[in-house]
Amino acid sequence: MINEEKVILMTRASRFETKGAQKELKAQQYFRHDYISLNLLWGWFFVTLCYVLGVALWAVCRMEYLMENLHKMDLQSLGMTLAAIYIIVTLVYLGLLYLVYHRRYQKAGKDVSEYAHILKKISDIYDGEERTVQSGRRMKETEHGNIT
Repeated sequence: MINEEKVILMTRASRFETKGAQKELKAQQYFRHDYISLNLLWGWFFVTLCYVLGVALWAVCRMEYLMENLHKMDLQSLGMTLAAIYIIVTLVYLGLLYLVYHRRYQKAGKDVSEYAHILKKISDIYDGEERTVQSGRRMKETEHGNIT
């Protein structure tokens, strides 16, 4: 006979496994601080790369203007402005990343805990079924032992 509770629990466990459980399980392999720090480091690397590429693209698009007015420009002021924009963009981006990855870690912890609880229930059901089968075998063995 089919155990409906076991089928429901197995369906929930399967749903967890198919909806991207790999990322959540991987996140739980780290401590919270390590997980967030690692992702912030990657975020800093990519925001720096994007900023450098953006400034290079801006410079290429404005190359004619820059070449004509290079001798008139205050290069120190331009450098300070670019540095200030970089710092502001980086801080805002890393702040947002911190919030995102903190939330993801919390959600992953909750989901993995729920998944572990479901697996524990399934294991308990299997153990209960196994005990029932073994007790039925013992009863048959004792009945046969009395006949002979």
